[in-house]
Amino acid sequence: MAVETYKWHSQLGAGAIEYSQTIRSAQFGDGYEQVAENGINSTAIQVPMKHVGAESEVNALRTFLLAHTVKAFIITPPGEDKGLYRVVKDSVRKNVISSKFSELSFTIKLAYGVYA
Repeated sequence: MAVETYKWHSQLGAGAIEYSQTIRSAQFGDGYEQVAENGINSTAIQVPMKHVGAESEVNALRTFLLAHTVKAFIITPPGEDKGLYRVVKDSVRKNVISSKFSELSFTIKLAYGVYA
């Protein structure tokens, strides 16, 4: 099964790119604290994005995004490196601007894995 590639020209959405690190720590009685990363991929990256376009284009993107909450896809988000990302559940929102144009906002999260 091939990994799909994001083909729309979207921009950074409202809010900042978030970096969340998971670490383990142990605090000892003498004040010493020992810390270690929790696995080899301990940094999670979330990127808020938005896309404005014609109603048909926004609907095609919406269908793509809703199909990729579990299945990863290849994208180069603004300000980040090319990689595998998934759509954060319940983050896809559509705002109708006019009878012909709409705005779609969504958040993607880095999904670790290998792609060709």
